[in-house]
Amino acid sequence: MIFLGTVLEYAQFAWGYKFNTQALPDARKTCRKSRITHNAGTRDRRPTSEELSLLLDWFDKPRPRGPKTRTPYADIIRFALASARRQAEITRLRWDDLDEAKGTILVRDLKHPDGAQGNHRRAALTQEALAIIQRQPSRGVDPCIFPANAKTVGTRFHEACKMLGIKGLRFHDLRHEATSRLFEAGYQIHEVRSFTLHESWATLQRYTHLRPEDVALRT
Repeated sequence: MIFLGTVLEYAQFAWGYKFNTQALPDARKTCRKSRITHNAGTRDRRPTSEELSLLLDWFDKPRPRGPKTRTPYADIIRFALASARRQAEITRLRWDDLDEAKGTILVRDLKHPDGAQGNHRRAALTQEALAIIQRQPSRGVDPCIFPANAKTVGTRFHEACKMLGIKGLRFHDLRHEATSRLFEAGYQIHEVRSFTLHESWATLQRYTHLRPEDVALRT
């Protein structure tokens, strides 16, 4: 329904196509009432400590056979958990965008409803995230901190989950995990946003899935 609305709107303004603008909202309402369509469900999948241990052991383990790769998959996973960055953002991070003194890094082409191209914003780094960056061997060798293809990272992650019997886990769930960890560590909303770069609390809330046992009591 959203895609159809976009096409019709473009056709109206670009080509002068005439149609009843109220027809689509009426159709949406009818489909919802009839339960043909519904709002997309939010994911609340967080990896367990056992699952993360299995994944990190899998990628840390040297492979005696097969082609060698310089892609630091295990550290990319660790960095995702420490920074709340998306896989595509991680593979675009550059050494010359890192400010080690201030503990920040420029995130290029940050995802945004109006388009990611040219949307560059500076994000705060946790001490753990900064330490992971500083130990990367790509400094002085490659302009990118984590030289990798974003799609390949997602594919390898999916393959590892399948081999290890981990069900229903996606790489993007690590962003949920990282955001939730920041809140569990005691950071406030405005502080968490400086790490995750969410535009609003409404969008940030979708990535926040606190475990009751990890919320500290404040009396």
